[in-house]
Amino acid sequence: MTYRDHKTNKLSRRTVLLGATAGTMSLAAPMVLRAQEDALHVGALFDLTGNLNLYGIQNMNGARYAISEINKRGGVLGKPVRLHEYDTQSKVELYSRYAREIASEDSITAVVGGTTGASREAARPILTRAGKLLFFPMIDEGGECDKYCFMQGTDCVQQQGPLIEWAIKERGPKVYIVAADYIYGHVAAAWGKNSISELGGELAGTEFIPLSVSDFSSTIRRIQDQSPDVILSNLVGSNHVAFYRQFAAAGLNKRMQIVSPVFGLGNEQQVLSSQEGSGIVVGYSYFEQLDSDENRAFLAGYREMFPKSGGISDSPAQVWNGWHQWADAVNRAGSTDVDAVAAALEEGVPFAGPAGQVKMDGPSHRNIQNVHLAEVQDDKTYKIIGKFNDVMPTRDVIGAGSCDLTGKDASLHTMIQPKF
Repeated sequence: MTYRDHKTNKLSRRTVLLGATAGTMSLAAPMVLRAQEDALHVGALFDLTGNLNLYGIQNMNGARYAISEINKRGGVLGKPVRLHEYDTQSKVELYSRYAREIASEDSITAVVGGTTGASREAARPILTRAGKLLFFPMIDEGGECDKYCFMQGTDCVQQQGPLIEWAIKERGPKVYIVAADYIYGHVAAAWGKNSISELGGELAGTEFIPLSVSDFSSTIRRIQDQSPDVILSNLVGSNHVAFYRQFAAAGLNKRMQIVSPVFGLGNEQQVLSSQEGSGIVVGYSYFEQLDSDENRAFLAGYREMFPKSGGISDSPAQVWNGWHQWADAVNRAGSTDVDAVAAALEEGVPFAGPAGQVKMDGPSHRNIQNVHLAEVQDDKTYKIIGKFNDVMPTRDVIGAGSCDLTGKDASLHTMIQPKF
């Protein structure tokens, strides 16, 4: 593994030594790999520092784990895979900077990265123009219509539909939406409004909160005035953890149900006290509590490699899925040629991931996957309360038509902007 120092843009001596150690470990695999200089090179762009590092550190660990396991099993095309790591520091401008650096590196053919929609969109056009595949592991708002971009995380419809259906049935029809003021938050809120209407609910209000805000007193007063049954939270980042603390301090968690398709991605349930977090219901593909052979093996290997990592959320499992889907597609294509690998991915060959089988939907470049609902318990763990099998992603962009990357849009590399 290699790691970029953002100040000098050079490899530090310490990280080169760490990379050499990792390389030595990967060569001690059951299948003899070719020399390291004949490796396949890939990249990872994640926020290891800054206010989004609660997601980025987990995701980088997921990439390290996935590449390590792929190498232990013989690599890809009989070659070791070498991971180049970039700390984007929760700064959108560093995504574009490092994307340009990767674009100039002929050896790097695929990248997993991005935390927010804004960071993905800072890197995606640069990478895809350079003929690099980009895998985005986070929950996804939709609209990407790019032949070289693939999404592993669930989209808004896959996640919010089951959550809103459960909330209206179990807690009541009146829903108040709070969302982070960036691409995902706005699109998720728009899809949420549609789902609330379609499921017979009532929209009590919508607020968009800048990522820098940590004082929610005015928002909480407005929520108290509206007295909804349900809060649909699309708040993200370390600053927004304050909402749940202030919500509980006002006693509202005893009167209103919070459901969220984003809470827990950074292990927020561990940061909050039991009183603050207990009872929140979330919807993801992956939870540690899932009972399967694939998940037990995934957890055992992750814990062995990162024993002090804390809880494992959905996105590291999606990073794992993304790298394994890439490796399988390269092996089937017999090449790292970007068009051949993209075509192999579009065939939708199933992969048994930690949350169950995933399969790429060719037209949307999104995974068909299981979605689970879970409730935060007093001990800060999750209890699975529902499962939806093989949930299809949407091929539509809200208010702006659809994307079909195996049909009418097979040559596109764009972002379709939603219309609210």
